[in-house]
Amino acid sequence: MPTIATAGHVDHGKSSLVRALTGTDPDRLAEEKRRGLTIDLGFAHITLADGNTLSFIDVPGHSDFVRTMISGVSGVDLVLLTIDAFEGWKPQTQEHLGIIEVLGISTGIVALTKVDKLTPEELAHRITEIRQRLQHSSVDWKNIIPTSIVTMTGIQELTDALSLLVSTRELKDNASTRLFIDRVFTMKGAGTVVTGTLEGAAIFPNDELVITRSDQVVRVREIQTHGQVVQSGVAGSRCAINLTGVSPHELERGDALIVKDQWWKTTTCDARLTVLASASRALTKRGGFTLHVGSHHQNVRVRVLHDQHIQPSDTGLVRLRFTHPLPLVPSDRFLLRDTGTNETIGGGTILDVDPILRPSRAQPDGTLERFLKERQWVSVVDAQKLTGLVLTPTIGQWITSPDQLSQCREHLVTMLHDSVDMISLKPYERDVLTSIEGVIVEHGVARLAALDPLLTHPYVEMFRQAGYITPDTSTLDRNVIRQLINVGELVEHDSIAFHRETLSHMRSHLSLLWESHPQGFTMSQLREHLGISRKYAVPLATCLDKVGITKRSGDTRIMGSKFKTH
Repeated sequence: MPTIATAGHVDHGKSSLVRALTGTDPDRLAEEKRRGLTIDLGFAHITLADGNTLSFIDVPGHSDFVRTMISGVSGVDLVLLTIDAFEGWKPQTQEHLGIIEVLGISTGIVALTKVDKLTPEELAHRITEIRQRLQHSSVDWKNIIPTSIVTMTGIQELTDALSLLVSTRELKDNASTRLFIDRVFTMKGAGTVVTGTLEGAAIFPNDELVITRSDQVVRVREIQTHGQVVQSGVAGSRCAINLTGVSPHELERGDALIVKDQWWKTTTCDARLTVLASASRALTKRGGFTLHVGSHHQNVRVRVLHDQHIQPSDTGLVRLRFTHPLPLVPSDRFLLRDTGTNETIGGGTILDVDPILRPSRAQPDGTLERFLKERQWVSVVDAQKLTGLVLTPTIGQWITSPDQLSQCREHLVTMLHDSVDMISLKPYERDVLTSIEGVIVEHGVARLAALDPLLTHPYVEMFRQAGYITPDTSTLDRNVIRQLINVGELVEHDSIAFHRETLSHMRSHLSLLWESHPQGFTMSQLREHLGISRKYAVPLATCLDKVGITKRSGDTRIMGSKFKTH
């Protein structure tokens, strides 16, 4: 089930509210109880009558512990923003809101605490003020609920509202396992225990995990969720994991546990970053920043792509460089703080965990299309690590775009007019080559099976070279033309025929036409685009219909069933 993080100004009642909701005091340290101040992350939960579990991470509100607060809210997607109804909006309320927004937390509830101190009129005024402050927030604030732990006002209403959010929340789908550690301790009789919120696929006792900072392999002895031993840790749950093969001093908050070979560990990322409206200045390419991802933080160098500045409230593209490798995928959220001023600058979304273009040319957008356009051919294993997506190979063990596959096939078919030494080919070309019909590989040399003499007839090359302006077939040997049509080398309409490669190459032109005319292009638009007469345009369009690349719809051509099939 999703985990709920608290947020809000110091002394606004976050810990007291969690205690009232769960019956557990999240302040577990003696110093916290002595000072009456939350200084570290606290954890509590309650299992409701309907079976739902509300699991809380309680964070410090004091400005001295913002790093700890970030560790608590990173990775969750539900937040409980706590505001003292008597004091109202305060500096850490604003800072915590900015952190919540740039970390991409999508949904929240506001709890107004200590409402027993206000008259009904004052409370109504405070609620109106809070609504105004949050009206442009990127977070979907579902409710503003007045509460008091003195009179227990609103506690049940808040519990019900949180339960509804938790029960309807969908967890992020990711096949790769990751847990950012937020607490390390020793349990008598058990040894090393770590806690964190699990992402991705489940983990089980006896699983082997890797500590990313040291690459040390550890084994899962036991898993607990909410104080109960469980047979597996599942995505979105708070897990306490008893580990063997490591001592507590070898681990720290911010370390990540992953399954070996599931993640691309990176020290350079391209990202989309939003600078907070409260930032004191624009972001330029300079040092002195701290990068926060999950419960992890480290120094980072930031370069704004294309030598631009990102003004407060604006969004831009940046390249992040750091020293200690992190297991990241596109869509991961991060936050930047200015090390010198201790100010939260902004945050955003990772787009590319292994950028290959220099900063002046990079245009990351986090899409698979952009990824393949820049890399062209990637093994499915690497592609899944680099994108975080579950992918089906395009061919063999490779991921590529339809256009790249088509171009590769056509290039190899041309090469096969002679014998091809397999060792001279790239690995992906070998997979494509063996998929071409009629290819025989013997002693490391590829060749076509004995060619049909028909396919070496001069007409074949003549039509291949002719393109769109082809000879009138009525002036040629009709018997040869008929045979070439039967074997699929030519496609004919009204005594005008086109080579199959000519029709295949039309895909790029058709894509441009449909970009300009998404409802379908007309014959005149096709003629104008190709610069040909109606004599050739009509047969060309009809032949494209015949092979399924286009489909006629009234007076226009729309995409056919075979347009994307190469």
